[in-house]
Amino acid sequence: MLWMTGIPISFAGTKMSPDEIEQHIIRAYLQLACTPEANGTRIVTVVRLGVLEARLTEVPEKQRLPGVPWFWLEIYSHASRSVIDSCGCTEFDEDELAQAVELITSARQQARGLH
Repeated sequence: MLWMTGIPISFAGTKMSPDEIEQHIIRAYLQLACTPEANGTRIVTVVRLGVLEARLTEVPEKQRLPGVPWFWLEIYSHASRSVIDSCGCTEFDEDELAQAVELITSARQQARGLH
């Protein structure tokens, strides 16, 4: 969920363009730097999609392994209280952002079906 002036924004029923989704992902990435760690991990909600939520998680430095992405975009289900899909990102280059946008777009379609 993106926070603007302390108010969460939900996009379950809203049509967002791929560019808008990408902007929310980049903002969440930047917001991670200002987010306090909880149990050694930083997590920022990118967008709320009804019962689903897209979250960006940073792997703690001491847990990072060579060749494994440092950031994970996860689709979290509040109904099942579990991560239902995810993709790893290292550099947030064009390919990784495209993959992350597709993950959120698919989750938004799933969320519509859950209502």
